[in-house]
Amino acid sequence: MNPTEQDILKSMFSHLPEEVLPSTFQQKMMQQIRQEAIRIAKRNKFLRLLALFAASMVTIGLAVASLIYLGIPQIMTEKPQITIEFPQFTFPPYYLYFGFLVLILLVADHFFRQFYDRKRA
Repeated sequence: MNPTEQDILKSMFSHLPEEVLPSTFQQKMMQQIRQEAIRIAKRNKFLRLLALFAASMVTIGLAVASLIYLGIPQIMTEKPQITIEFPQFTFPPYYLYFGFLVLILLVADHFFRQFYDRKRA
């Protein structure tokens, strides 16, 4: 802005009457803030429930897909032999395998919590 525009604005604002806030302004403002906090809490609760529902549907869908892949629905028409082979682990590699899986899950949990905490802050 150039100085003449600033002077024009200054003169316009100086002619406006000074208004006093109503006595209930603070009370109304705090009420709006509380209502907004309640609305955000309800939205977050809804989003958590939606995520839980989606995760449940994905889990059920994967279970159904694995049953279809294994041919379990054909049990009514014929009797297939279902065999699931597990790898044979000796004592140390078995625990190393599951220890590695747990380590991966703990690291992923740590990063998800950091992301969530940064997002909340």
